[in-house]
Amino acid sequence: MKTSLRHKRFHKFFTILAITISATAFFMVIGFLIAYNNNEETNDAQIEQYVTPIATRISGYINEVRFIENQFVKKGDTLIIIDDREYKSNLGIAIADVTNAAQSSNLAQNNVATVQSDIAVLKSQIQAAKSSLWQTKQEYTRFQALFDEEAATEQQLELMQNQYESTLARYQELVNSLKTTKLNTVEASSKVPLTESIIEGKKAAAEKATLYLSYTVITAPYDGWIGKRTIQPGQLIKEGQTLCSIVSQEKWITANFKETQIGKIKLGQEVIIEADAGDGTEFHGIITSFSPASGSRFSLLPPDNATGNFVKIEQRIPVRITLTDTPERTDFLRAGMSVTVTAPHKN
Repeated sequence: MKTSLRHKRFHKFFTILAITISATAFFMVIGFLIAYNNNEETNDAQIEQYVTPIATRISGYINEVRFIENQFVKKGDTLIIIDDREYKSNLGIAIADVTNAAQSSNLAQNNVATVQSDIAVLKSQIQAAKSSLWQTKQEYTRFQALFDEEAATEQQLELMQNQYESTLARYQELVNSLKTTKLNTVEASSKVPLTESIIEGKKAAAEKATLYLSYTVITAPYDGWIGKRTIQPGQLIKEGQTLCSIVSQEKWITANFKETQIGKIKLGQEVIIEADAGDGTEFHGIITSFSPASGSRFSLLPPDNATGNFVKIEQRIPVRITLTDTPERTDFLRAGMSVTVTAPHKN
């Protein structure tokens, strides 16, 4: 009798337990279905930050490295100093070339001014010589008439003739000098633009040398964290070589939603984010943009569905989500971290 009563009690206990478990499972399934139908969720999402490689624009030996791994730096902070002695020397040579070119230009301009002054003097001298020639010719003509009338001696006539020929020769000499000087003026004037263009070229070379000298100091392009350090003082680096990388403070999330989910989420919609590495803490954000194409279309080898080997695969659309929590609260998040994004349906 006692055994039968005990058996009934166990049977009743297990029956109640089975009903309780079944009811719990039923309500859990119902809750999951309700939540599933009221939300769009994806775990194919990652934290993103700008990761900018910092490369050198010149070759040289490193003098100083002013950062350590994972250090936070401000925009404009000096990160690396390259030996600048060669570049300072090049700048000094370029500045000297500019000075020499300027002196050559001044000399060319002075030559033009001198030649022009000589032309003015020659014109004045020619005018005086022309007047003297006219007077001498008149005297020579008068003496010829006097000689014909036997009023002047042959010696006087020859003296006047020599004076006239001398004055004429002087006049011709001045005219020829004027022609030569005018040609020199054209030549001197043509050199001025050339010297000015040489100055501009030397100035450009000096500016380039100044720019290259500035490249010996490498600074942070924006506020952020420096990544791994792989360089040391004394190391030879080449132009274009990546020296380190900087990670920006700006953070966002790229969530890859299925194409069947895209129609159920909207621009500006609030979402809930949970990091896989977290302790269940929820973060918040809003949808700011949708990718214009599926993620596979941006791959190096986009799929070609016209080959005859088509297998339908559900595509995913990258969605950009901006975090709305304070930077202090999201400081824990790092680029590359996996997160789960839940977008509640709008009623």
